[in-house]
Amino acid sequence: MKTLTNITLCLALLTATINRATAQETFAPLISENCVAFVHVDFSNVEIDNVKAALQNTGEFFLRQLGFDDRSFTSTARELAIELEKLDMLVRPAYDTIRKELSITEYAFIADFEFLHNSLSPPVFAVPWKDKTDKQLETLCALLNIEDPEDLLVVNGFLFIQFEPLWADDVIAWVKAIKPAPANSPIFEALKSVADAEIKAVITLPEQLRAMARSPEMFPPDVPREVRDFILFASQRIQWASASLSFQDIFGEGAKEGSDVLLTVKTTRPSDAVMLRNMLEQLIDLGVNSVRFQMAQETQPGYALRNPFLPFTSPLAFEFARGVLRTLLPDVEEDRLIFRVKGGATGSALTGQVAVAAAGIGTAMLLPAIQTSREAARRAQCANNLRQITLALHNYHDALGAFPPLYTVDAEGKPLHSWRVLILPFIEQGAMYDMMITNDAFNQPWDSEFNKQFHDRMPAVFQCPSNPGKGCCYVAIASEAFKPVAMPAGQRMPRGNTNFASISDGTSNTLAFIEVQTPFNWMDPMADITLDELAKGINGDNVAGSHHRGGCNVGFFDGSVRFISESIDLRVLRALGTPAGGESMSLP
Repeated sequence: MKTLTNITLCLALLTATINRATAQETFAPLISENCVAFVHVDFSNVEIDNVKAALQNTGEFFLRQLGFDDRSFTSTARELAIELEKLDMLVRPAYDTIRKELSITEYAFIADFEFLHNSLSPPVFAVPWKDKTDKQLETLCALLNIEDPEDLLVVNGFLFIQFEPLWADDVIAWVKAIKPAPANSPIFEALKSVADAEIKAVITLPEQLRAMARSPEMFPPDVPREVRDFILFASQRIQWASASLSFQDIFGEGAKEGSDVLLTVKTTRPSDAVMLRNMLEQLIDLGVNSVRFQMAQETQPGYALRNPFLPFTSPLAFEFARGVLRTLLPDVEEDRLIFRVKGGATGSALTGQVAVAAAGIGTAMLLPAIQTSREAARRAQCANNLRQITLALHNYHDALGAFPPLYTVDAEGKPLHSWRVLILPFIEQGAMYDMMITNDAFNQPWDSEFNKQFHDRMPAVFQCPSNPGKGCCYVAIASEAFKPVAMPAGQRMPRGNTNFASISDGTSNTLAFIEVQTPFNWMDPMADITLDELAKGINGDNVAGSHHRGGCNVGFFDGSVRFISESIDLRVLRALGTPAGGESMSLP
């Protein structure tokens, strides 16, 4: 689907039109009162040469505004022209095919609450496909690198594409069950507010979403009261929101009325609009003050040498940030909040709108670095989780003279409890462990009626922050070092059959724990992996692995945690999983 994504982005960039059919006319059969979001792109009158020239002019405009001297201006403008030519060569063939051979001039993304809720599917990508031929379908498949035309679904004159595997039955059932929204519904009112724009995006809040927002389980306990109040109030008082982008406004001779509007939010009544605006201002103050307080807490003696953000902790810096954020606050016009480009509609829309585009480009350039730093922090937290688990393993050994068993069993050999439950006292979860001991939980299966109450009380140390799933992400390798044993009567903790002396390969060469890609219930005693499963490799279609790029974190019996590459030699990986295999292999 990478090609589809590239084409979508290119078409979004090359959207400029004069005479178009409206989204209401084309896609009305797919827009129900349960529609949560609708994005429409129309490129029926795009001329690549005109857009390319406009982009070149815009680039030169900014070079002049930035004060480039003549020599730097000429060389940079020349490089810009070269890059635009490369973009032209990339986009034009596919664009001509879409426009001329396939007669496609518009498309839409649609998120329908009933469809999302019932099928757990992402929003659909819909293209008008009435009266199209099988030959055109084959051409589209070739353009998108789709081998099987059945991967594209045609229903009621629309072609549907999804970025995840397509559940055809769900889509067909959804399309056939749609009851189009009436013309006076909120979503069509929102579309009318951006009817002259080439790229239109609207969202509404069906009653199902409002009910979800009112649910007590909606907010974790640590969500600030101001944030919770704002979300609750907004979910009940906002009817719709709309945004638009018109390249005609950006590259035209002068600004059209309303070209400085980025987002419009429609509330139920004027007083609600005022209240929402005030709450947004309070949230800005809350955010700035919270960051200021946090950084003040961290700026302790000795910390200054390690804090790269120390220069930005002065009161002036925070007041500057507060002022910048407040420029984003909307104007209130009756029952609507209008988010504008400040000063963007004076003289030429180019100044305002392109400034926003430039800011967006700058953010996009920084985003990979931000994402990388966030993933680095998540990977570090994951490694810290494993350190706490391996430390608990050592403390368990110190207390009993042996490691915990892989899991405990009853008199008939049936699994009862995982090692993760047994180490609870050593990961600051003694209260939970005592409650289980007091109620004889360890002589009951892990999924007994009494023990089910602990399933959703998993200690945070068992969850990798990079894993999008919910549940435990760390397993042991079932080997000689970890075997099941019976829970001794009258004892608080079982003693496993292995200690440090049993690991003849060396504790620094023997894996104790590794990440898995699919989370599971932390109490499940059968969730750990075998040596054969480990030896198949890391990431990809294998059980072992993570959502970190390039490999996963592992914990060794000596208490160390390392990141191993997914390209590791499988013989080395297998050797690391055996505590007494006699292999001479180790990590470099």
